[in-house]
Amino acid sequence: MADVLTESRRSVAARWRERLLQGSRHGKRHWATRTVYYTACREVAEAGGRVGREVLDVSGGSTSTLYTVVGPRARHSLAAAYGEELPDCFGRVDALTELARETVVWTFWPYRDSWLQMLESGPGGRMAAAEGLVLAVADFAADHPGLLRATGLEPPVCAVEDLMAVFGRMATARDVFCLLQDVIIDATRGLHVPAEVVLDGVRPKLEARVPVVERANEPLPALADAVVGLLSARLDPPQRRAAADLLEAAAEALRRTIRTEGRERDNGPRAA
Repeated sequence: MADVLTESRRSVAARWRERLLQGSRHGKRHWATRTVYYTACREVAEAGGRVGREVLDVSGGSTSTLYTVVGPRARHSLAAAYGEELPDCFGRVDALTELARETVVWTFWPYRDSWLQMLESGPGGRMAAAEGLVLAVADFAADHPGLLRATGLEPPVCAVEDLMAVFGRMATARDVFCLLQDVIIDATRGLHVPAEVVLDGVRPKLEARVPVVERANEPLPALADAVVGLLSARLDPPQRRAAADLLEAAAEALRRTIRTEGRERDNGPRAA
């Protein structure tokens, strides 16, 4: 899963957030201002399922400051970071709706972080990555239905970008947007629907988009991830020698199996 992890950690949304969080003192102050608006936006949206000018009252901010944060000419908005890469399915919206979209991304980020941690430590393969991201979006939607209703149940744009990285060339932004919107709709139906049930509903769509060869070869990326983890682990010399012996024994056993299978293909299986 190294490729998906790398793409997700260097996605447009991730780089945008990193620039503001780890940039200059001015950038950090700007991020602090944004979080005040995000907090107010989430409070207003979750109280009524919509976002209006009450956000300014709750945040204590002004219209002019709001426009410097998320207005059409705001230099540091998430929409500006995406630029021409912003999927058409999102489109251009007014400042308050753009604020709600960014608030969705801001609120979703801890769920995204958990998904990335799962990729680092869990089973490899694109199908596992796709399922994990769907579960993250479903949990997020169940926890924040009012906020999502404020944007018409749109998925977080960062989740669309991440799932496109998982699928590779097998899906368009519109496909991914609709798939994740279905996840959100199912997860916000009123009664709390377990994320696993939501996942079951879209699993056929995931399977249709994850290349068959990827699903067939999922043990290989899992093995590669395990080896990379072993090589990067802090082991003392005896542990390293034991790990090397284990890998050599496994490799030799695999070679014997390959040789046996080759002979059987050439000569037919041996009689019992």
